[in-house]
Amino acid sequence: MRISEPATPEFRANHISANGQIMMRRHDDLPNRADRAAYRFNDRIEAVEETTNGSSVTFSSGTNETFDAVIVAEGVGSSTRELVFNGANDPRWMDMTIAYFTIPRSNDDDRMWRWFNAPGKRSVSLRPDQRGTARAMLSLSKEAEGEQDWDVERQKAFLNERFADAGWETPRILAAMDSTDDFYFDVLRQVRLPRWSSGHVVLTGDAAWCATPLAGIGTTLAVTGAYVLAQELIRNAGVEAAFQAYEKQMRPMVENGQGVPKIAPRLMHPKSRLGINLLHGVLGVASTDIVRNLRARLFSGPSKEVDLTRYD
Repeated sequence: MRISEPATPEFRANHISANGQIMMRRHDDLPNRADRAAYRFNDRIEAVEETTNGSSVTFSSGTNETFDAVIVAEGVGSSTRELVFNGANDPRWMDMTIAYFTIPRSNDDDRMWRWFNAPGKRSVSLRPDQRGTARAMLSLSKEAEGEQDWDVERQKAFLNERFADAGWETPRILAAMDSTDDFYFDVLRQVRLPRWSSGHVVLTGDAAWCATPLAGIGTTLAVTGAYVLAQELIRNAGVEAAFQAYEKQMRPMVENGQGVPKIAPRLMHPKSRLGINLLHGVLGVASTDIVRNLRARLFSGPSKEVDLTRYD
């Protein structure tokens, strides 16, 4: 199934596995001045203790420092979140496992994003990028069994076994997967927490509210959340008051973004060949202008986005 040319705005962004390059560009663009910012690599937070002066943080390197505010943006698998909010996360598992990685482009690849469904609740997609390579995605609908905690070699072996007979371009993709250096694997789950802050520690981004790629709003939530948090820190005299105001502003937008039906992965990963044919037929009808306009009228409602003009 051909979806869209990657040159269109909605498909320009790189996969999540390419974010390392984006992060390094941000690092290069910021002045590494001791009075403004310090970058620490190969270190992590081991313990966080609340004090009257802020949060006392112990690092794996053995150093201990106290901070006015600790902002945790470590992603869906945040270890610091578990230190501060131990057991509070009630993840909503989406019954979908995914892998993203880059492979060499072949002469058969065109400008379209191609999506293939294989029986057994499996899907494979290929999308050319702007760097002369192709982005591959493997996904399957299944209940979580802790695969997100496996090492990379075991995850690749799992995918090789599950997709060995999938057909289409899969043999080429699996062969390239073994040597790729940007392999990303995850079992999709949403982060659900009753609160995002505790004392002088606050969560943001996927560490606070991961909606999963199924929602298509992860980047929007991350950027909006960072902006709102920064503005509330400026507007409020105390850190804890700023954190509460930030959560009040962001909660409605986050909860709306997390409203992806859990049945969606199962519908997009049919078990049988008949189911695949039915899916393609439904998608063909749903993509017509008449149905799109009708859907927009039926399901449009009041916006839950944060009113950023309040910070002007």
